[in-house]
Amino acid sequence: MALATRQSPSTARTADDTAVVTAMRHFVTGVTVLTCGVGDEAEGVTVSTFSTVPGEPPMACVALRSGSRGLRAMANSRVFVANGLAAAQEPLARHFARRGRPRGLGQLPPEAWLGGLADNVPRLSGAVAWLECRPELTVPLSDHELVVARVVSAVHSGGTPLVNFAYDLHSGPSTSAPRKGIERDSS
Repeated sequence: MALATRQSPSTARTADDTAVVTAMRHFVTGVTVLTCGVGDEAEGVTVSTFSTVPGEPPMACVALRSGSRGLRAMANSRVFVANGLAAAQEPLARHFARRGRPRGLGQLPPEAWLGGLADNVPRLSGAVAWLECRPELTVPLSDHELVVARVVSAVHSGGTPLVNFAYDLHSGPSTSAPRKGIERDSS
């Protein structure tokens, strides 16, 4: 297997770069809101770059724009929650994607929030899954930073996820029976 080498970034986009970005947007990704902080310091940011890494220990990673409000909030937090949004939560995805959104729990009605997990980081009510993550490594990449985190707890409620495909939000496939906890492969 050949390994790809990293090319020097250029400031101008070429037609090939545009084609690459367009093709990348045709990979289906789940829509996730990352939440961190508590009370008036609670912060959330919508991402479609969240990914899990199975294994021991279970890990997750997310790319956030360098210097962004979401990255600054996560850098100041011991833990964050990845809220896997349900299809009906498109308005929440759009809310947490806005740059001018307010901070704190008061930005949403009280029923939009669930109590936090172990560190009291708030979760979004109605999500299909929640992962509590502890950041372990941040790697600068291009104009983003990749945050690698250990998954310390997990809850899956079932339902239909919200997914991002080709510049638009869609309903994903439904799941049934809710399962709690981290599932391990027994093989």
